[in-house]
Amino acid sequence: MDRKILTAVAEAPTEFQDEKPGPSPHGSPNSESSCETCLERLPYMRDPRKLPCSHVFCYSCLQEEFSKLSVVNCKTCGKCYDKLELDRVTKVERMKTSENEKPPAQRKPELCDVCKGSSIEPAVTFCIDCSKRLCQQHNEFHDNYQKDFSSKEHKKITIDQYMVEPNKFEMCERAGHTNKPLIKGCSNCYRLFCEKCDVKINCDFIGAKLHVVCEIEDIAAECRRQLGVRVKNASNRITDIVNLQTQTSGDLSEIQESVAHMSEEVDRVVEEQIEAIRLKGSQLKDEIEVHLHQSTSQADMFSNSLMAKKDLLGQLWGNAQRLITQCRDAEVVRQYNDKREELDKALEIELGFCHLSRRMLSRTGEKQELELELETSSPSALKYFVREKNSTIHCSTACWTEDANFLCGRESLLEIRHNNSTNVLKSLKTSNANGVARHKQGYVALHWSNGKNYIILYSFELAFQKLFGEFFRTTDKFSHIASSNTNVVAVDPDHKLLKVYNLNGDSLYDMKLVGMMRPWGVHCLPDGCVLVSDFLASNIKKFKLRSGSSEPIWVCRDLESPVGISTDFSGLIYVSSFSGKKIYILSNDGLKMKVLTHKKLQNIKEVYDIDIADQQIVLACGEDGILGFQLTYDAVVM
Repeated sequence: MDRKILTAVAEAPTEFQDEKPGPSPHGSPNSESSCETCLERLPYMRDPRKLPCSHVFCYSCLQEEFSKLSVVNCKTCGKCYDKLELDRVTKVERMKTSENEKPPAQRKPELCDVCKGSSIEPAVTFCIDCSKRLCQQHNEFHDNYQKDFSSKEHKKITIDQYMVEPNKFEMCERAGHTNKPLIKGCSNCYRLFCEKCDVKINCDFIGAKLHVVCEIEDIAAECRRQLGVRVKNASNRITDIVNLQTQTSGDLSEIQESVAHMSEEVDRVVEEQIEAIRLKGSQLKDEIEVHLHQSTSQADMFSNSLMAKKDLLGQLWGNAQRLITQCRDAEVVRQYNDKREELDKALEIELGFCHLSRRMLSRTGEKQELELELETSSPSALKYFVREKNSTIHCSTACWTEDANFLCGRESLLEIRHNNSTNVLKSLKTSNANGVARHKQGYVALHWSNGKNYIILYSFELAFQKLFGEFFRTTDKFSHIASSNTNVVAVDPDHKLLKVYNLNGDSLYDMKLVGMMRPWGVHCLPDGCVLVSDFLASNIKKFKLRSGSSEPIWVCRDLESPVGISTDFSGLIYVSSFSGKKIYILSNDGLKMKVLTHKKLQNIKEVYDIDIADQQIVLACGEDGILGFQLTYDAVVM
């Protein structure tokens, strides 16, 4: 089935679209424009470039994101560009004019402190006694109130005079400190002080005895920086939500296309059979419609859940961005703790994963009484198509390459092309390679040598790129490695741990595999979880990746010596048995569905690893080399 690629364009929430620094109303960037990836302002950007939506980013930041995702997501407005020629993106000249250096007519307007709602007018005056910025209308209200009710005339200055040094108008509210401006602050507890305040009193910050006194401008700058990091993380999380929505939409599109094919096939079979089968065909259509309705409802519920989380993040993002860009320094310091806690809590929200089950039509009964049934899509048999055996190589790992060849080996890494016969395309002499997995930049391999496991990143051409990590071992037990869009995970069987790294090779944490006797294989799932095989306990467990210990989400028991793990396009799980005689098929919730075998497997002594791609399985069979099988289905339409 041809896959349909959908491009999602997500708009930033309207309530804070205009609050983010960006282009002027005429579409031109200004000195307040900033790269939402590295947070550098335009005067300090590295080769600034303007996207078609007029938002500006560093060229190196655009290149880095395009190399990882093959698309460019604008973190300012949420638009996604999947067919963008980076070299032709418009260059932007740096502007070094700061806001205070601009003529008054070109400065970003100060907003009225009294206006409410979405219509907030620019301020024209500042009342020193009230400590308020006032628009034209509220300035008139203020003057009329002074004439009618106040015995004291308030002192006012123009907004341009106020902008020269706004912090000196923030007055201390402590008794006896009247008209004393706030000039200092504590970088631990964020209390503000005037020149008369006693800064030697105990600090409220946990673990601190004395205040760390700094200039209020320095504290506000640090508060803005830290809030900016959290705003960036919220923006990235919104992008993750958009990507999940796109993925869910694509899965639903495949199901809709599959439903159309199945309905057409039902029509054809019903027309060929007797009138009694027409009733069966009608019943099958009802089941298919129910399947579509259930899948649509599941996708809609997941999409609604994502939208709610996106709206929450968007609201917090806008509030924090408004605090950073519009509020005075004292207000930033006052609200910093609350905004930080709100953003940190929101960023910990789990996004989840939407798994839409596939169904297929299968034939049942004798030819004289041919019937159709709708059942869960799963393979029915193995069809042998290739074998590679090299007497000098003990093959302990295997995976499919980007070019539909397979990578295997132990003492050497070999890329092998298959087409009825096999031939070696590339060969790299290495130390013992226990596991290998696809990575965004090539392949990661788990090597064992001199009491250590080494994780090495190779390019797609099998050239050494970098050492990812290493950890000590007390035995030479076999174990595997896996890679996802965000992590690289390796099994430490001696200490019953998962070693978790990011895609750049930085060690994140170790996860204790609770209750496992001899962990061996590992496989990453799209929902952020991992599958781990226990060779001695004869089971497969699903874990949520987290630092420390982790209890399994589910356990599938009674599997004979399970080792390698892989999954297909529909989420079915394939587990190879070390005995070399069978392959288990599990549902995505850990239920054993089928056991596949083949006469070619009966003489195989050991199977160490398994990988599946495009309905083809490759097995690493130790001294017996590589075996390849095609999955076959007893399905009319899938």
